[in-house]
Amino acid sequence: MTFKKDRIHSLYRSVRFIVKAGLGIFFQRIEVRHPELLPHVGPAVLVANHPNSIMDAMVLWAAIDRKVNYIAHAGLFRARFMNWLLRNIGVIPVYRRQDAPDMMEQNVSTFRASYEVLEKGETIGIFPEGTSDMLRKVKQVKTGAARIVLETEARNGYDLGVKLIPVGLHFFSRSHFRSRVLVNVGAPIPLVKYFTRYNTNPIAGVAELTAEIQARLEQLTVNIQDEELDEFVHALEQIYRDELLAENPQVSASKSSFPQFFLSQKIAEGVQYYRRRRPELFAAIRDQVASYQRKLARLNLRDELLRETANTRRAWCEYGQAGIVALLGFPFALYGVSNNFLPYHLAELAAKKFLDERTKILTALLFAGGLAFIFFYTLQIGIVARYFGSWWAGAYAISLPTSGLWAISYLKRMRAYGERLSFSVFLFTNRHLINRLRLERKRLIKALNAVREEFQKVEL
Repeated sequence: MTFKKDRIHSLYRSVRFIVKAGLGIFFQRIEVRHPELLPHVGPAVLVANHPNSIMDAMVLWAAIDRKVNYIAHAGLFRARFMNWLLRNIGVIPVYRRQDAPDMMEQNVSTFRASYEVLEKGETIGIFPEGTSDMLRKVKQVKTGAARIVLETEARNGYDLGVKLIPVGLHFFSRSHFRSRVLVNVGAPIPLVKYFTRYNTNPIAGVAELTAEIQARLEQLTVNIQDEELDEFVHALEQIYRDELLAENPQVSASKSSFPQFFLSQKIAEGVQYYRRRRPELFAAIRDQVASYQRKLARLNLRDELLRETANTRRAWCEYGQAGIVALLGFPFALYGVSNNFLPYHLAELAAKKFLDERTKILTALLFAGGLAFIFFYTLQIGIVARYFGSWWAGAYAISLPTSGLWAISYLKRMRAYGERLSFSVFLFTNRHLINRLRLERKRLIKALNAVREEFQKVEL
C-alpha cells in the first residue's frame, strides 16, 4: 500500500517544538543511533523500554521527526486541560488493571483507535513494560503491542506493511541536569512468520511476537535481570569501563555515547554469565572489587585519581590551568549563580520530593525547572526593561541561560580541580599508601582483563 507523509497538526508541532527546546537545554546530548532504521512514511509501531516515566515519551518526540501517537495510561487524562491536550496531540488512553480494574472494557476503544491510526499510515509509540522502573532491566513485556500489530494487519489482509521498530532508551544519569541520552534504534522485527501463526492461533501468535519484542529490547539496553547485581555492575563500570575506553584513544575521544553504553552492556552480560557459570570466580572478583572500594571510601578517594595519568608530574600544569580558569571565569560564574540560583534550587527541591519514585526525578527537574526559570527570567527581564530600557533587557535575557550553563560547568571544573589538589597533597604525604592502592588496582585490572579475554572466547 502507498502512504503519504504524515499530516502534523499545528498544536502537535507547537508542543513538540517546546519539548525539543526544553530537552535541548536540559540534556547535554540526545544521540539517536541508526536513525535510518526509522521509516519516514507508512504505518509503524515503536516499542521502547520505560526507564524514566513521561520523560521517555518526550525523548522519543525530540529524536523522531514523525508524529508519534502514544498509548498512555488513562490516569494522565484526569485533569480537563490534560485530557484536551493529550487527545489533540494524538495520545490514546489505555486503562491498566492496577489503576482502574472496573474500566478495562474501555480498552476495546483503545485498540480500535490504534488500528485506525495505523491504517492511516501513522506511527504509534508504546512502552510495553507498562510501568517505569529504576532497575536496569527490561521487565515482563505486556501483549498489547503485539496484539495491535497483528490485529491491524489481520484487518487489512496482512498487506498493510506495519513496521515494528524496537527502541532502547539509555539514560547515562537518572537524576542529573545536563546528562546524556542514547536512543538505540533496532532493526524492524520481521512479521511474516507471526502472521501465519496468528491466523491459525491468535493467542500463540501474540505470545510469540511478545517474546520477540522482549528479546529485542533486552539486546538494545543494559539488561541486568538479577537486581542484586546492579550495584556490582555499577562498581565495575566506574573502575573498568573508562580503563577499556582508554585502550582506544579514538573511541575515548569520540563524541558518541555508544561506546560507553556498549561497554556497560558487555560488563553486565559478563557479570551475569560468570554468576551463573563460574560462581567461585565471580565471588572472588566481587570480593576483590569490594575490598578496593572500601579502601577508596576510607580515604575519600575516587578510582579515577589512581590511574597512571593522575600523578604529581602533571600537578603543576593542572594547578596553573586551574588558577587561570578560576580567576578569569569567576566573575561570569558568580553572575550566573546569582541570576540562576533560585530557579535552579527550586527545581532541585521539586525533584527531591520524588526520591521514593526515582523514575520521575528527571521529569520533575524538567517541569519544575522550566516553570521556575520562565517565572524568574520573566520577572528579572521585566525589572531590567523598566529601569534600563529594552536594549539592556535584551542583552540581559541572552546572558541569563548562557551564564547559568557556564556557572554549572565552572563549578564542576573547580570541584574536579579541588579533588586533584587534595589528592596531590595526600600523595605527597602518603605516597606509600597510594602506591599500595595503585598496586592493588593493577592486580584488580589484571584479573578483570583475564576474565574479559575468557568471556570474549565464550562469545565467539
